[in-house]
Amino acid sequence: MNKHRDCSNRLAYDFDKISSKDYHKITKSVVKEFKLIPHTELINGLDETFQDFILNQSIIGLEWDIWSGYIVNAKNPEAELLVEKIAKYISVLNT
Repeated sequence: MNKHRDCSNRLAYDFDKISSKDYHKITKSVVKEFKLIPHTELINGLDETFQDFILNQSIIGLEWDIWSGYIVNAKNPEAELLVEKIAKYISVLNT
């Protein structure tokens, strides 16, 4: 698990050891655990998959790409605490 800020200064965690085949399983578990609501449509590309979710005022991205693996990022400042909690949850799930 790597914590960083992206080029837009958004908090992000990436899990580079998680493969694309695990995106849907992990995302489904996170959505259920945190009662997230889809905010955008699911996008499936050749080298990336992503979708944004919302909880109250917090908007987060659950993503996977070929370079970083599974990524959780805060789309707005209000989402940073939620992103921290989700990253911890995924790290336990993935052990």
